[in-house]
Amino acid sequence: MYRGYRHRGEAFGQDEPVTDHYPQDITATRADDGTLSLAVTDRWNTPLGKPNGGWVLASMLRTAMDTTDVGRPVVASITYFASPEPGTTATLTVTPVKMGRRVQTVEVDLAHGDKPLARMTASFAADHHGLTQELGTPPQLPSPDGLPDPRDLGLPTDGLFGRVEFRMPVTPGWADGNPSGDPTAELWQRLDGGTAIDWPAVALLTDTSPPPVLELGRLVSMTVQLTVHFHRLPGPGTWVASRFTTRHIADGFHEEDGELWDEQGRLVAQSRQLAILL
Repeated sequence: MYRGYRHRGEAFGQDEPVTDHYPQDITATRADDGTLSLAVTDRWNTPLGKPNGGWVLASMLRTAMDTTDVGRPVVASITYFASPEPGTTATLTVTPVKMGRRVQTVEVDLAHGDKPLARMTASFAADHHGLTQELGTPPQLPSPDGLPDPRDLGLPTDGLFGRVEFRMPVTPGWADGNPSGDPTAELWQRLDGGTAIDWPAVALLTDTSPPPVLELGRLVSMTVQLTVHFHRLPGPGTWVASRFTTRHIADGFHEEDGELWDEQGRLVAQSRQLAILL
């Protein structure tokens, strides 16, 4: 969904006290007739006034896990058709596709009335254990405890930025109106106040940080499709070291590759998204 950002100093709306809204904001409710509904809140809005795509994915993944007999997620792919409007109620339809012995696959559709908003296909694994081997290297970041909170330096405190905390070793060039030309970002993330990170929150954090393509001077990026590979939940500690890169732009579309690592240097998730520059 929309991930564009304005330069520091422009208006972002009224501040809202930072509160842990994560669990209830991604949880659907079931009516007596079996209909599943999701209240679309503005608490996860990007600065452009639209709900963050990671929040949409987390909500759909949570619904799949709450309504079907599946294990932990292995992969989730979501295609976005339109942005939900804050203040409305969206409906979810869950369809089990294949409930196999090793892998269980579920589809979830999100809509507002007759208007489709997003479709997610996710696969889960129940009680599966196999080879684990780390082959990559986590971002080499200073301790988050010694880094400033960007909200104290001009980042907004409402919407998404009131729900997710960031710690960055350097101020991004785009934030000062001086894009660096290098579409790479490495930073710490966590749910505000250290809320425990569950599987839907892992999906959320693959799409919450400012897109690194902003370092090319592109100020509006809208996600078209996002795929997340889940490896593990973070170990002790709530901060997640994150690396996001863009390497290709073609006909106004760009990819973004992401990695999430826990404080013990273990890979939590990988992501790739396709986005369009507006």
